[in-house]
Amino acid sequence: MKIQSSFQPISSRVPLAGLLLEYHVADYWIRSVTLARILITGFVLAIAASLPAFAAAPDGDLIVEASGFSSITGHAVAKLFLPGDNVLDRGKKEVKATIRNGRALFSFAALAKGDYAVVVFHDVNDNGVIDHYWFKLPKEPLGFSNGFSIPLFSGLPTFEKLRFTHGETEQTISVTVR
Repeated sequence: MKIQSSFQPISSRVPLAGLLLEYHVADYWIRSVTLARILITGFVLAIAASLPAFAAAPDGDLIVEASGFSSITGHAVAKLFLPGDNVLDRGKKEVKATIRNGRALFSFAALAKGDYAVVVFHDVNDNGVIDHYWFKLPKEPLGFSNGFSIPLFSGLPTFEKLRFTHGETEQTISVTVR
């Protein structure tokens, strides 16, 4: 004899409920992992951004003290050159200063250590360039780093003749304008 039951299996509903349950668990897991990744990425980027400040050596200022100016007319101009530059052209950096008591003070902030050359000139007419007579002789007084001057037999200034080495700390050099 067979026993008949009115009980219907609910197995068709269980997988559906299980699937919904799995979906909710997976959704929660994905959101948790995404949030964790965002937090970790932000933390790593914050640390990475702060590392160069500790790893890089500080750059030092270069102070140029120029003397020998015969008047206060116009301004003094200092030109900074890098290796390979033509020191008769425009400098990579140029700074203008007021002349007081025959002297001018220039500052090139946060220069990396390395080799440089400096040319200082008295821009009497404030046109921003070194004026010349015939045959390229300078009309305006000039001064050079490394103690270079322009007598008849030393030739034109070159980077090699004006070269000095700047370190990681503040450095002061003196230039006499003639």
